[in-house]
Amino acid sequence: MLKTRAGQVLGTHLPLMNEREAARQLGLKVSTLRRWRWQGRELEFIKIGHAVRYDPDVVNAYIEARRRTSTSQA
Repeated sequence: MLKTRAGQVLGTHLPLMNEREAARQLGLKVSTLRRWRWQGRELEFIKIGHAVRYDPDVVNAYIEARRRTSTSQA
């Protein structure tokens, strides 16, 4: 069983996403993901040589963790 640093269990073994795919799924610009990586915030990524990849399970968990039912929720 694989876990992220945040303790999330990974198990679907989906193919890793490149930064364009991750940005598209998140509705963000690639430059936003690059800035987050540089700042060391928001979303874990995987570095394989010079390639940057994102685990789809981590991207989906990031989206799910931000679900809200009201604008007054933090």
